[in-house]
Amino acid sequence: MNYPKKEVIGEITVRDGFQHEEKYISLEAKLWFSEQLVLAGFKHIEITNLGTPKAMPQFKDGDDLIKRIKTSKKIAHLIDSVTLTAVTIREKAIIRAIEDKKNGYVPDRILLMTPTSYSYHFKNAGMSYEDYWKLAEKYIKLCDDVGIKVNGSVSTIWGCPIEGPTDLNRAIEFTKRWLDIDKVLNIGKMVERIVGRKLRSESIRTGRVPKELKSN
Repeated sequence: MNYPKKEVIGEITVRDGFQHEEKYISLEAKLWFSEQLVLAGFKHIEITNLGTPKAMPQFKDGDDLIKRIKTSKKIAHLIDSVTLTAVTIREKAIIRAIEDKKNGYVPDRILLMTPTSYSYHFKNAGMSYEDYWKLAEKYIKLCDDVGIKVNGSVSTIWGCPIEGPTDLNRAIEFTKRWLDIDKVLNIGKMVERIVGRKLRSESIRTGRVPKELKSN
Protein backbone atom coordinates (compact mmCIF):
# COMPACT_ATOMS: atom_id res chain seq x y z
CA MET A 1 0.00 0.00 0.00
CA ASN A 2 1.19 3.48 -0.83
CA TYR A 3 0.70 5.25 2.48
CA PRO A 4 1.33 9.00 2.79
CA LYS A 5 4.73 9.91 4.19
CA LYS A 6 3.22 12.35 6.65
CA GLU A 7 -0.08 12.86 8.49
CA VAL A 8 -1.15 16.01 10.36
CA ILE A 9 -2.92 15.43 13.67
CA GLY A 10 -5.34 18.07 14.90
CA GLU A 11 -6.29 18.23 18.61
CA ILE A 12 -9.82 19.45 19.42
CA THR A 13 -10.40 18.59 23.09
CA VAL A 14 -10.36 22.16 24.42
CA ARG A 15 -13.05 23.21 21.95
CA ASP A 16 -15.12 20.21 20.89
CA GLY A 17 -14.43 18.17 24.01
CA PHE A 18 -15.31 20.91 26.50
CA GLN A 19 -18.22 22.32 24.49
CA HIS A 20 -20.78 19.85 25.84
CA GLU A 21 -19.69 19.89 29.48
CA GLU A 22 -22.58 20.92 31.73
CA LYS A 23 -20.42 23.01 34.04
CA TYR A 24 -18.13 25.87 33.07
CA ILE A 25 -14.46 24.88 32.89
CA SER A 26 -12.33 27.71 34.20
CA LEU A 27 -9.95 29.75 32.09
CA GLU A 28 -7.04 28.53 34.21
CA ALA A 29 -7.98 24.89 33.59
CA LYS A 30 -8.28 25.45 29.86
CA LEU A 31 -4.95 27.23 29.82
CA TRP A 32 -3.23 24.39 31.69
CA PHE A 33 -4.74 21.78 29.39
CA SER A 34 -3.72 23.77 26.31
CA GLU A 35 -0.16 24.18 27.58
CA GLN A 36 0.10 20.43 28.15
CA LEU A 37 -1.06 19.75 24.60
CA VAL A 38 1.62 22.05 23.22
CA LEU A 39 4.28 20.50 25.47
CA ALA A 40 3.17 17.05 24.31
CA GLY A 41 3.98 18.07 20.74
CA PHE A 42 0.64 18.96 19.15
CA LYS A 43 1.04 21.56 16.40
CA HIS A 44 -2.61 22.10 15.42
CA ILE A 45 -5.05 22.80 18.25
CA GLU A 46 -8.70 23.86 18.03
CA ILE A 47 -8.89 26.12 21.03
CA THR A 48 -12.27 27.88 21.26
CA ASN A 49 -15.45 29.05 19.56
CA LEU A 50 -15.83 32.80 19.03
CA GLY A 51 -19.60 32.64 18.68
CA THR A 52 -21.90 34.45 21.09
CA PRO A 53 -21.26 33.56 24.75
CA LYS A 54 -25.03 33.62 25.33
CA ALA A 55 -25.39 30.49 23.22
CA MET A 56 -22.07 28.94 24.30
CA PRO A 57 -21.14 30.13 27.80
CA GLN A 58 -18.31 27.58 27.90
CA PHE A 59 -16.39 29.84 25.51
CA LYS A 60 -17.06 33.21 27.12
CA ASP A 61 -13.32 33.34 27.84
CA GLY A 62 -12.27 32.67 24.22
CA ASP A 63 -10.40 35.93 23.64
CA ASP A 64 -8.66 35.75 27.01
CA LEU A 65 -7.68 32.11 26.46
CA ILE A 66 -6.02 32.88 23.14
CA LYS A 67 -4.12 35.78 24.71
CA ARG A 68 -3.01 33.68 27.70
CA ILE A 69 -1.78 30.86 25.45
CA LYS A 70 0.07 33.25 23.16
CA THR A 71 1.84 34.86 26.13
CA SER A 72 2.41 31.74 28.26
CA LYS A 73 6.00 31.48 29.48
CA LYS A 74 5.70 27.68 29.78
CA ILE A 75 5.35 27.26 26.03
CA ALA A 76 7.03 30.45 24.77
CA HIS A 77 9.72 28.36 23.04
CA LEU A 78 7.12 26.34 21.15
CA ILE A 79 4.13 28.58 20.45
CA ASP A 80 5.47 29.99 17.16
CA SER A 81 5.31 26.49 15.69
CA VAL A 82 1.71 25.89 16.84
CA THR A 83 -1.45 26.77 14.92
CA LEU A 84 -4.40 27.78 17.12
CA THR A 85 -7.84 27.48 15.51
CA ALA A 86 -11.10 29.12 16.60
CA VAL A 87 -14.51 28.09 15.27
CA THR A 88 -16.27 31.09 13.67
CA ILE A 89 -19.39 29.80 11.96
CA ARG A 90 -21.45 33.01 12.01
CA GLU A 91 -20.56 36.44 10.67
CA LYS A 92 -20.24 38.11 14.08
CA ALA A 93 -17.72 35.48 15.16
CA ILE A 94 -15.60 36.11 12.06
CA ILE A 95 -15.71 39.85 12.69
CA ARG A 96 -14.68 39.19 16.30
CA ALA A 97 -11.61 37.31 15.06
CA ILE A 98 -10.68 40.13 12.69
CA GLU A 99 -11.06 42.66 15.50
CA ASP A 100 -8.89 40.50 17.75
CA LYS A 101 -6.22 40.60 15.06
CA LYS A 102 -6.03 44.36 15.51
CA ASN A 103 -5.37 43.84 19.23
CA GLY A 104 -2.54 41.43 18.51
CA TYR A 105 -4.03 38.25 20.03
CA VAL A 106 -5.85 36.41 17.30
CA PRO A 107 -6.23 32.72 16.47
CA ASP A 108 -3.87 31.70 13.70
CA ARG A 109 -6.76 30.14 11.83
CA ILE A 110 -10.54 30.31 11.88
CA LEU A 111 -13.00 27.63 10.86
CA LEU A 112 -16.05 28.03 8.64
CA MET A 113 -18.37 25.05 8.36
CA THR A 114 -20.78 23.61 5.80
CA PRO A 115 -22.58 20.53 7.17
CA THR A 116 -24.01 18.13 4.60
CA SER A 117 -27.23 18.17 6.65
CA TYR A 118 -29.29 21.28 5.89
CA SER A 119 -31.10 21.13 9.25
CA TYR A 120 -27.80 21.05 11.12
CA HIS A 121 -26.37 23.78 8.89
CA PHE A 122 -29.32 26.13 9.41
CA LYS A 123 -29.26 25.55 13.17
CA ASN A 124 -25.58 26.57 13.27
CA ALA A 125 -25.42 29.29 10.61
CA GLY A 126 -28.97 30.64 10.54
CA MET A 127 -28.96 31.08 6.77
CA SER A 128 -29.26 29.16 3.50
CA TYR A 129 -26.34 27.35 1.90
CA GLU A 130 -26.07 29.91 -0.90
CA ASP A 131 -26.03 32.83 1.52
CA TYR A 132 -23.32 31.06 3.52
CA TRP A 133 -21.15 30.52 0.44
CA LYS A 134 -21.43 34.25 -0.29
CA LEU A 135 -20.47 35.04 3.31
CA ALA A 136 -17.50 32.67 3.06
CA GLU A 137 -16.19 34.31 -0.12
CA LYS A 138 -16.47 37.77 1.43
CA TYR A 139 -14.71 36.98 4.68
CA ILE A 140 -12.06 34.63 3.34
CA LYS A 141 -10.78 37.57 1.34
CA LEU A 142 -10.99 39.94 4.32
CA CYS A 143 -9.21 37.42 6.55
CA ASP A 144 -6.50 36.99 3.94
CA ASP A 145 -6.00 40.76 3.93
CA VAL A 146 -5.22 40.77 7.67
CA GLY A 147 -3.25 37.51 7.70
CA ILE A 148 -5.75 35.04 9.16
CA LYS A 149 -5.95 31.58 7.61
CA VAL A 150 -9.37 30.10 6.94
CA ASN A 151 -10.34 26.45 7.27
CA GLY A 152 -13.26 25.49 5.02
CA SER A 153 -14.78 22.51 6.79
CA VAL A 154 -17.32 19.91 5.61
CA SER A 155 -19.14 18.28 8.52
CA THR A 156 -21.86 15.68 9.31
CA ILE A 157 -20.19 13.35 6.80
CA TRP A 158 -20.81 10.42 9.14
CA GLY A 159 -24.42 11.35 9.86
CA CYS A 160 -26.49 14.08 11.48
CA PRO A 161 -27.92 14.18 15.02
CA ILE A 162 -31.04 15.82 13.55
CA GLU A 163 -31.59 14.09 10.20
CA GLY A 164 -29.71 10.82 10.66
CA PRO A 165 -27.78 9.39 7.66
CA THR A 166 -26.35 11.93 5.19
CA ASP A 167 -25.38 11.86 1.52
CA LEU A 168 -21.65 11.46 0.85
CA ASN A 169 -22.13 13.01 -2.60
CA ARG A 170 -23.01 16.30 -0.93
CA ALA A 171 -19.75 16.14 1.03
CA ILE A 172 -17.87 15.79 -2.27
CA GLU A 173 -19.90 18.66 -3.76
CA PHE A 174 -19.13 20.94 -0.81
CA THR A 175 -15.44 20.05 -0.81
CA LYS A 176 -15.22 20.98 -4.48
CA ARG A 177 -17.03 24.24 -3.68
CA TRP A 178 -14.38 25.17 -1.11
CA LEU A 179 -11.69 24.35 -3.66
CA ASP A 180 -13.45 26.54 -6.24
CA ILE A 181 -13.59 29.46 -3.80
CA ASP A 182 -9.87 29.02 -3.18
CA LYS A 183 -9.19 29.08 -6.91
CA VAL A 184 -11.41 32.09 -7.69
CA LEU A 185 -9.97 34.19 -4.87
CA ASN A 186 -6.43 33.13 -5.85
CA ILE A 187 -5.47 32.72 -2.20
CA GLY A 188 -3.82 29.31 -2.51
CA LYS A 189 -2.88 27.74 0.80
CA MET A 190 -4.54 30.56 2.75
CA VAL A 191 -7.75 28.53 2.51
CA GLU A 192 -7.32 25.11 4.08
CA ARG A 193 -9.80 22.26 3.79
CA ILE A 194 -11.00 19.44 5.98
CA VAL A 195 -12.82 16.45 4.51
CA GLY A 196 -13.81 13.15 6.06
CA ARG A 197 -11.60 10.08 5.94
CA LYS A 198 -13.96 8.43 3.47
CA LEU A 199 -13.10 11.10 0.92
CA ARG A 200 -9.39 10.70 1.61
CA SER A 201 -9.28 6.91 1.62
CA GLU A 202 -8.51 6.62 -2.08
CA SER A 203 -5.60 9.02 -1.69
CA ILE A 204 -4.24 6.93 1.19
CA ARG A 205 -4.53 3.69 -0.78
CA THR A 206 -3.21 4.92 -4.13
CA GLY A 207 -1.34 8.15 -3.51
CA ARG A 208 -3.71 9.90 -5.98
CA VAL A 209 -6.40 12.52 -5.48
CA PRO A 210 -9.91 10.98 -5.83
CA LYS A 211 -11.32 11.84 -9.26
CA GLU A 212 -14.39 13.42 -7.63
CA LEU A 213 -12.17 16.08 -6.03
CA LYS A 214 -10.08 16.96 -9.08
CA SER A 215 -10.66 20.37 -10.65
CA ASN A 216 -12.68 20.36 -13.83
